[in-house]
Amino acid sequence: MSSPKEILTENELLEEDLIESRIGVHDSNHFEVKLEYAIGSQGRSRYNVDYYFFVPASLGVNKHTYRDQQFFSDVQAYIRFKPPTKPMASLAGDPSPLQDIRDLIERVRAKPRDGELLQEMSYQLRMFGCIVRANIRDRTRALREMLSDLNEQKTANEVLISDVGHICDTLIKDIEHVLGEWRELRPDFVDGRLPRAVNETFAYVDEYLSLVIEMKMAAVVRRIDAVEIPLDGSLDAHRRVSRDLIIIERKYRQSAGYSTVDREDEDDHFVYRQGLLKKFLTSVLWLDLSKEKEGKQAANMGAAIAAGCAMFFALMATLYAGERYGLNSWNFIAAGVATYILKDRIKDWMKTFLGMRFSRFLADYSIHVRDPLTNARIGRCRESFGFVDSGDIPDNVLGLRMRDAKASIESMAKPEVIMHYSKQVNLRGKDMIERMHLEDNNVNDIVRFSLSQFLARADDPTSSIPYYVEDADLVERRKFRKVYHLNLVMVMRSKGNGRATLKRVRVIFDKNAIRELQEV
Repeated sequence: MSSPKEILTENELLEEDLIESRIGVHDSNHFEVKLEYAIGSQGRSRYNVDYYFFVPASLGVNKHTYRDQQFFSDVQAYIRFKPPTKPMASLAGDPSPLQDIRDLIERVRAKPRDGELLQEMSYQLRMFGCIVRANIRDRTRALREMLSDLNEQKTANEVLISDVGHICDTLIKDIEHVLGEWRELRPDFVDGRLPRAVNETFAYVDEYLSLVIEMKMAAVVRRIDAVEIPLDGSLDAHRRVSRDLIIIERKYRQSAGYSTVDREDEDDHFVYRQGLLKKFLTSVLWLDLSKEKEGKQAANMGAAIAAGCAMFFALMATLYAGERYGLNSWNFIAAGVATYILKDRIKDWMKTFLGMRFSRFLADYSIHVRDPLTNARIGRCRESFGFVDSGDIPDNVLGLRMRDAKASIESMAKPEVIMHYSKQVNLRGKDMIERMHLEDNNVNDIVRFSLSQFLARADDPTSSIPYYVEDADLVERRKFRKVYHLNLVMVMRSKGNGRATLKRVRVIFDKNAIRELQEV
């Protein structure tokens, strides 16, 4: 199984497309879809994503056993800004984000109780950390991929070795330069002339950046050590400087009194602290989502219309009965009772009828997207879920699902239940760009799906089957893996781009955990 949070499949779409997607395993029970939406500086950005889940029928998942409420409780959705892409060299100097922080230090000292200034300082410090973190993450990922390519060569590739050395040296020089400029600000944050919250924000960002450098460079060293072809020590110097940087950062955190110092007896504290720092740093990118059931106003309107129609019938029937039978008669009383019964039924029938008509235009949930810093509403999402028949699925979706089928009757041998989850996203580009102080920027829509309900319904992870061993001329019982395949087909559309982009992923799991993701 792939390691948690490792992206297994990536689909870089054509330039004119406005959605990019990545899918990966988050942990043993969850897989994650990360969509990246391009946000323009003018007007609105609208996207629609349809998820079709083809679930093995043998799991017993259907509209009676797996309600929409259960599905939405198994789905976690987040929307956040993608960290701005900036070269490391542009983060220091004048002008630069570090220079903006220097200017803010003087302004905060002059007005230490100005709430807007304090909020701006917290924002700038955390955003600087996010940009550095993203830069180191992307560059070390590219370096690890290059080392993997080098390891796949039959002989030492001098060009690749040279490229690896250049990238490694440049990365370390950039880290040392930017971190050196950043840590020159430390005396300004510890001399007591700034509010305590500002000082603590700097310390949290500083500690996490040190931790990121250590973890990412450790991954590089590990990948260098995994190279099996003989290189005659060509990468030894680069491994040594990477290792030295790890040790320097570890000693720095210890000298600064930070908590994330490796101690064998405090592994749980280390992981907890790491998660706390990451959430604090990246929270500057997250948007607030307020979720509510859609259609409350429509339901109230439908109920009012139904009540009005029922009351109209009751009044007309009462007037008719009064004229025909007279008010003081048993016939009038019987007609009144019948009218009351019919009035009640008409009200319920009308509510059901109108509910069915309105439901075609309503989603299950409406989600308001707000900026946590300004509380401004900058977008809206709508979510719908339900089970569908194969005849109601678009031909291109069904064709992609069956593309690798070895026989036309395979669907009969492995029957599936189909779930459809639809998400519409509407974002105000201008408001979001102003928030990030950039000309344009992208937004990540992260949807995390839990398979815990499916895993609980699965059979034992292994099956014991009699197996004839030809060489020994005997039959022995062997255990074979019992796995299930959940196929996900995604249909992604953006306003202004008429064509849809399709992607299919197979999730392989057993009773214990998700075992693998495969792009089909």
